[in-house]
Amino acid sequence: MKRMLKSLLSSVIIGSMLLSSVSSVFANQVVKVSIGSTVANVNGNNTTLSVAPYIQKSSGSMMIPLRFVSTALGIPESNIQYNANTKEISITYNGTTAIFITGTDIVYLNGSKYTMYANDSNTNAKTEVVNGSAFIPLRALEPLFGFKIDWEETTKTATLSNITEDTSVEITQPVVEQPIIENTNNSLTEISPTVEDEENTLSKEELEQQEVEKFLKLINDERAKNGLEPVEISDKLMETAQMKEKDMVENNYFAHTDPSGYNMASELGIAENCTTASGVENAFNRWLNSTKGHKEIMLDNNIKYIGIASNTYSVLHLSSNDKWAN
Repeated sequence: MKRMLKSLLSSVIIGSMLLSSVSSVFANQVVKVSIGSTVANVNGNNTTLSVAPYIQKSSGSMMIPLRFVSTALGIPESNIQYNANTKEISITYNGTTAIFITGTDIVYLNGSKYTMYANDSNTNAKTEVVNGSAFIPLRALEPLFGFKIDWEETTKTATLSNITEDTSVEITQPVVEQPIIENTNNSLTEISPTVEDEENTLSKEELEQQEVEKFLKLINDERAKNGLEPVEISDKLMETAQMKEKDMVENNYFAHTDPSGYNMASELGIAENCTTASGVENAFNRWLNSTKGHKEIMLDNNIKYIGIASNTYSVLHLSSNDKWAN
């Protein structure tokens, strides 16, 4: 069955601490958060947040502290799990399981993969981590779990309630017909499936392999247009690319050389492309249209082997040396 989840986003981020003191027994919960204020209100009681609302620079999307809001709206703490190795946040509520991949625009809904967009679907809206807390687009909660969301323009306050009249997520039209923030062109958010037929749902590993194969086809098609031999995936270069991407995220930098002065590509004797674009297709197009030599590296006649990693950042490792062959 094909699904299209649509909702609306404002242009603000709301930050907060992950509060574990919120009770997990709720009925008709109402949570209010306001732009520029560190005070949140749950059923008339104020709670101090660690970070005031602010704008996500990459998408202009309103973000909310995932664990705080989820538990305040009635999702038991035990239903919210975080996997530090995969950076996955799993939430189960009313028969629906949503898995957010931190640092990416990806959300898995009952096993199907979706992409969160903002800015008229031209800009990806990503899950973020701020001060150790995960933040998701405000309006994502609407189609995922059916929570009701209202907006007060005068006070810049979002009100969320756990009214779940329809939790089937079979939503084909925006739940709210007017933009949450007036006079803005980046209110429409579309969470569109990259796997449309739920009967053919793939595992996470299969989806990742699908992405690798997609990139391989993109680069080899482009090489064929230029009369070049195809390249092949190297498991070893896949590992080095993943190590580089992970290192940049964990050590908070974006460069070929890390803060200590170590340059992995140089030390390994390989070529390296890096970009802030996530998703193999976005990364490929960014490199293909680059004027800084990224395209030339992909179309080097001598290149035989590649490895790709695409999460928070995208990293491509390439080599002509047969030692990288599988």
